Amino acid sequence: MRPMNLKNNWEFNVLQIYNYKNLGKLEGYFKFISDNFDILDGDICEIGVFRGYSLIATAMLLKELGSDKKVWGFDSFSGFPTYHENDDLLKFNYLYSKGEISLKHYEDFQLNMQHKEFVSGGSLSPSNISTSKDFSETSLSTLEKKIDYLGLDNIILVDGDYKNTMNDSLKAKFMTVLMDCDLYESHAIAFPFTWERLTPGGYIYLDEYYSLKFPGARIATNDFFVDKSEKPEMYPLKSMDFERWFITKNLNKV
Repeated sequence: MRPMNLKNNWEFNVLQIYNYKNLGKLEGYFKFISDNFDILDGDICEIGVFRGYSLIATAMLLKELGSDKKVWGFDSFSGFPTYHENDDLLKFNYLYSKGEISLKHYEDFQLNMQHKEFVSGGSLSPSNISTSKDFSETSLSTLEKKIDYLGLDNIILVDGDYKNTMNDSLKAKFMTVLMDCDLYESHAIAFPFTWERLTPGGYIYLDEYYSLKFPGARIATNDFFVDKSEKPEMYPLKSMDFERWFITKNLNKV
């Protein structure tokens, strides 16, 4: 079965798939894949799949490029696990006091809290501050049906707790990682697993490094890279009103 070719923006919207053909928040991620898929070894990895919004888009792009690379999608498909103390929203105060986020970032966090509290009419926590709540409203079987409907055979879904699925038995190599797992502990488990398997010159897109909802993502990222030469880098803002960050693994890494 040949993969379905979506031509119109409304088709992507109806199927709830990121339109990688348009400019948007993931344009740097998809540009890196397009520019390097035939240069760097390894597959693509996504940590935090939810309903496949970006995962399916990545698989479609690889088909369009004529690449035989696979897309690995890691998720528990059951919502957030137990929260770490670094996921407490008050940790944004800590980040600002330590100079790890800018004044604008901190003010945007406070404004987001104000708006969210007004809309929700109650107190906020990591479990309800996102529009997707705790991400439990998803279905692995529904996602698999969507993948089959689109005729995609280049996606490998890894279902389960990261503590169990991210282990030495998996020998895959990655050229690109989309880190979108929100919480501190999820990042703390995923970083060593993916970094060890990331090809030199490879790239990690940090979806929640500039977050107004999940402070644990930034704390875990800074913790992991504190003793490494590689550090998070920000894309030029251009027309974007929100910071986008990434990390590139040094080419001299072995």
